[in-house]
Amino acid sequence: MNKKIVIQFFHYLWIAMASAIILFVFSQAFYTKRNLVYNLDFSQRVNKDIRGWYPEQRLVFSHGSSLGYYYDVIGEPLYMKIYTPIDFENINIKGTIIHGDSGVELGLKQKDGSWHFKSINYDDFNLDFDLDNAQVTNNQLEIILSIPSITETSGINMANNWQIILSR
Repeated sequence: MNKKIVIQFFHYLWIAMASAIILFVFSQAFYTKRNLVYNLDFSQRVNKDIRGWYPEQRLVFSHGSSLGYYYDVIGEPLYMKIYTPIDFENINIKGTIIHGDSGVELGLKQKDGSWHFKSINYDDFNLDFDLDNAQVTNNQLEIILSIPSITETSGINMANNWQIILSR
């Protein structure tokens, strides 16, 4: 009788452990949070969630300061792809770009292939985009940084403090 109880105990223990492992794997596969935050690091051009800025020849390391590292923008446009594991409703992009009098715009690619642009009017900016009409290809959003009036002497610097927040 004791042998039967021990066998049943281990039988149910194995079932419970297998169920716990399956639940853990499924919980890791699904993104259930309301917000997804990416703190960008421009020194890493490619990681599992962000690809950019590209083409790489248009952005070069400039200098470091007490506020962090800065990169010189020497050409335009610059592109970035952002991974989205699920459908989100909004994207908020904030950071610092020192642009003087140069007109700087940040755009989000739309379903029809066009770009929805918003102007960056201040060095420290905070822009919100609605994702209803955004083009999502392979679970990636694409943004563009456009500076049409850039010249060799423009002196446009991007701080390495950009943050992207996707929210539902």
